[in-house]
Amino acid sequence: MVVNMDLQETQLQIYQLKQQMTLTLDHPKSVKLQVKNISLIQKQLRSIKKEVNLAIREINQQATQTTPDSIVSVALDLFGKRKLAGQLRQSTRRAIQSEKISLRQPYMDIKDYIDQLLLEGDKLKLEAEQYLS
Repeated sequence: MVVNMDLQETQLQIYQLKQQMTLTLDHPKSVKLQVKNISLIQKQLRSIKKEVNLAIREINQQATQTTPDSIVSVALDLFGKRKLAGQLRQSTRRAIQSEKISLRQPYMDIKDYIDQLLLEGDKLKLEAEQYLS
């Protein structure tokens, strides 16, 4: 299975955005500018999240397209060994599902982390709003 996304590069990009997402309550003009910056960072994070979702969808699609019917299970079916053929297909399905989950997990972790950062950005913007009012 091939997914066109460099996880390390994506994680680095997210880390750099996290470092830029700060709020210093010094004076109103500065705070307004910082809020705009936080909004821009959130926009970039949402864009990265869309790419991550696309990669997850691609993994799911590839796993769905993989067929559990092997030549061996078809041959067993033909020779009347249906129970054995069914067990072989079930085993193959489990292996495909397991591979899908293990391939998807790093992307799910990144997605959760992005959600966390988006929430953090909302909290900072709320804090700024309270300061400005």
